[in-house]
Amino acid sequence: MKLTYKCTHSFDGENDVELSIVYVYTPPSPARGPRYDSGGEPPEYTEIELISLLIDGVPATMEQLCQVDECERLYEEMENHGADCVADERAAAAEYRAEMRRE
Repeated sequence: MKLTYKCTHSFDGENDVELSIVYVYTPPSPARGPRYDSGGEPPEYTEIELISLLIDGVPATMEQLCQVDECERLYEEMENHGADCVADERAAAAEYRAEMRRE
């Protein structure tokens, strides 16, 4: 799922800048048990792939991109944002299905 996350961040510890991060979020999946044709599948963990980064509306330099790539806090925030978006999408789909059954 391709998402955009907007937040503020400080590269130098003093000045906050607006970040607009476009990334692909792949939610985790649980382990799958053994079946007659397979010994089972291990769990898959959350994946986040950075696509692009704008800093105050300007494309980021490679150095800035590397700094963001190394920031665990931003990855945690993107993971939470992605999980919230997936949950919202699933809730909307469930609501739509319930509405269709009522009609």
